Amino acid sequence: MSKYRDASYQLRLLCTVPPSRSLLTCSASPLSSLMEEEGSLVQPLTTTCNPNPLFQFDLTSLSSAQALLLNPSTSIDTIHSTVDSLLLSLPHLSTNATSLSLALSVLAQSAPRHPSLSQSIVSSVRSLINGQDRTSSAVLSALLSIATSCHNEDGSSILTSILDEDLVLSLASSGVYKIRSRILRLLVFVVGRWKCSGKFLTDEVMVRVFLRFTGDIYPILRRDAIDGLCEFLTVARDGVDFCVPECCLERAIGLIGDDDEFVRVAAVRMVGLCGEMLGEKENGVDKIGQMDTIFTQICSMARDMSVKVRIEAFNALGKVKLVSDAVLMQSLSKKILGSKNGGKSIIKLDKASKPCAAGAYIHGIEDEFYVVRKSACRSLGIHAVMSIKFADDSINYLMDLMNDDSESVRLEALDSLFRMTAQGCLNVQEKHMHMFLGLLTDMSSLVRHGARKILQLMKLPKLEIFKSTVNELIANLEKYPEEEEGIFFSLFSLGKNHREFSLNVAKDLAKQIKRTSKGDLTFAKPSMAATLVVCIASPLSENENVPDTPVVLFSYAVPLLGRISRALQGTFDQHFLLTFLLDHSNIKWKSQDLMPEIASKGISEDLMQSVIKFISKSVGDAWSLIKGSNGNDAEKFLRSCMKELEIISLNASQAAITTLDFFSKYIQILQLISKIQCKFDSRNSTTFHIKSHHILLEKLDSALRKIRYSFTGWTKEVECHILELSLLVDVFTFSLARIPSNEHLKNLLSKISHLEAISCLSDFTKEIKRLIEERSSVMVNLHSLLKVFECSGLEFVREMKPIKAELKVVGDDSENPLTFVPGLPAGIRLWITLHNTSSTDRLWLHMSVRGRRPQYVFLDLSNFEGSEEVRKCSSLIPFYKTPKIASFEIRVCIVIECLSEHYEVLKERDGPKYDVTELSVEKLVYFSSVKSR
Repeated sequence: MSKYRDASYQLRLLCTVPPSRSLLTCSASPLSSLMEEEGSLVQPLTTTCNPNPLFQFDLTSLSSAQALLLNPSTSIDTIHSTVDSLLLSLPHLSTNATSLSLALSVLAQSAPRHPSLSQSIVSSVRSLINGQDRTSSAVLSALLSIATSCHNEDGSSILTSILDEDLVLSLASSGVYKIRSRILRLLVFVVGRWKCSGKFLTDEVMVRVFLRFTGDIYPILRRDAIDGLCEFLTVARDGVDFCVPECCLERAIGLIGDDDEFVRVAAVRMVGLCGEMLGEKENGVDKIGQMDTIFTQICSMARDMSVKVRIEAFNALGKVKLVSDAVLMQSLSKKILGSKNGGKSIIKLDKASKPCAAGAYIHGIEDEFYVVRKSACRSLGIHAVMSIKFADDSINYLMDLMNDDSESVRLEALDSLFRMTAQGCLNVQEKHMHMFLGLLTDMSSLVRHGARKILQLMKLPKLEIFKSTVNELIANLEKYPEEEEGIFFSLFSLGKNHREFSLNVAKDLAKQIKRTSKGDLTFAKPSMAATLVVCIASPLSENENVPDTPVVLFSYAVPLLGRISRALQGTFDQHFLLTFLLDHSNIKWKSQDLMPEIASKGISEDLMQSVIKFISKSVGDAWSLIKGSNGNDAEKFLRSCMKELEIISLNASQAAITTLDFFSKYIQILQLISKIQCKFDSRNSTTFHIKSHHILLEKLDSALRKIRYSFTGWTKEVECHILELSLLVDVFTFSLARIPSNEHLKNLLSKISHLEAISCLSDFTKEIKRLIEERSSVMVNLHSLLKVFECSGLEFVREMKPIKAELKVVGDDSENPLTFVPGLPAGIRLWITLHNTSSTDRLWLHMSVRGRRPQYVFLDLSNFEGSEEVRKCSSLIPFYKTPKIASFEIRVCIVIECLSEHYEVLKERDGPKYDVTELSVEKLVYFSSVKSR
């Protein structure tokens, strides 16, 4: 039974009354009649016994109606029935202000949710506007609520269709505050959407209504009226006659002295807007004089007691254009400026003491509130762009604002300086630069960025200032390396804008490189890379000073290509940048050779790989020189290759460094082969020369082992090539020994068998095999063997990984050595990290003391944690043979046993049975005896 007493259920019954029965014409309560039809269990919620009994909604019923209309699950029929019931009841609820307001509120909330009912709701509500003040006020509130809640321009269109001139004028003349307030807010709302909704009042009537409200006794209405006028002037900006903004200006000037703060704020805003509009219109009057008057009127508000008024005053000053230099200069001085002839005031003031602009901007930039200072700074920058004379004086004040405590003020000052610089109005003096360059170390990244933007456009007067600016940017780079792209672009712009200065810096840099024995290594420093960017800027951008710029700088710029191109995005295409640098450098691989490869692969990280690939292919040229007995020329060529590899590696990624390291070791092998070939061509039988041959061959053999066991992941072609180089070493050895030993022959045949197993028999290998089988003299056939040996270069191996080890000695340095007892074992705590090692690798810890045999400790990989990519272990390693002295040092490194070598080296000591090669950098461990401590 409780559900039949539920209010929402009873309201549904109300909404289902047959159309023939009107809810408002029943002699008794219609809800009671419906309840009788539903059964005696349904009881009415509320009935009112009046002489003329009519149905009335109580609060519960209105709440239920609201719930139904706002519920998205309510059916369309129920929504329509509920709205119809509410609309039919409105005329009879007008006697009860509370009920009417609640009913209108429910309808106002429903209209935006149900657009199809909006027009009928608005029309019905509009009909209630009559002479009753309370009713009209409630209706206007509902209409305003509907208008502001509707999407897009629907609300404005609805209001335009029901409002007319007579109704607006009538309501605007009402003596009731609420009615005037509501109609004013409706007008402001509609004015802002006139372009889309159309007009129901002429411009003249609309302005007249707003002007009338500006004299209202209530400040809030005066403020809203001024806002309405501003909105009207903004919307109808190009379609109104100049007399309209003049009329509004006159009224606004009369209100800038209003007692209410918000009225003054709105009035100052309208003065600025009217001044802006009048400055754009041709009205046949003296514009400069008119603008001076408006400007001085606004300046009088720069010292208002209200912060909001002062902010709005400086915002308005920025809108007034065409102000004379005399008035602008006066705004920068608190004293009345005199003319050069006669000492009279530049500004004409009468005895009535008209408003004066004296010191307006000074008051603004010295204001205690940062928001006022910010507004004054913005306005000051706008006028500085329009007047060179004013700009020269205002720069001092803008520079002072660089020390402001507020970040936003500093940013605004920088923005003003940037606009001045872009328009050529900034005359930089040496006294300003120290303060300005200090912003490059500001705590705010936004301030630093803003300062660099200005530097990109500056014209510096002296070479000393230019160099100090470059040095400050370099210091900025060293302190904030994450901002490299922005700093590089600023340096590039400086170099481009100062051609002669950048050329001077370029020549100094070239001399510095020449004086330095390893000048290329210094480019790892940010200062050198940054200076290089300055040097190439002018030749690159203007294609000038190219012959005068040292060629070596273009060569050194190649490895910086990625960093430079990222900084110059949108300015230079990376293809163009690469072409320019290669064509003007002394690098042998020119752009026309690289571009086909790069075009097919694209640039960025692939650029490094393409350069490496061409370096490897060019090695074949060096081998042609070696085969032609031009060993000296080959060595020069290979040294050039090595140097360029070192330059490229300065800024290479970690993945590229592995490949660069491989090619560096590979070129070292070719250099040794070239030296050996030269010695064989000029060989004599002296003992000295024979020993020098052996030394070179030992170095070559060691270099080959190093390259074979320091990398993994190479292709079959690379493996075959390295094995053939090892065969070439054997050929040189046999030629020197004349009669090779059985061990050497066995080793040679083992390598040939290995090459046969992997199907890599070249003409060179086949010829050696033939000579061995025929037991011919290798020495006799040395030159013929060299002719068939091919070295056309190695293909780039993307999957190549370094096999390496890292050692860290715990608790040891030269000042605090480890202790030991002479003659007894000493322990060394080591942290060991292995990279890309296989479980089949045999690794040893090599420890040696000068003048003694080394000690080896086998490293069991099962004791390491991790995978093949990275293994880690901490271990206490004993050193047994401590000398009986006060102190000594041990050289420690990790070596790998060369298991794939094809002959065993017998050793008398414990340790590796095969030759080894180092995987880690050698570390020194210092020991001091207990007695000496």
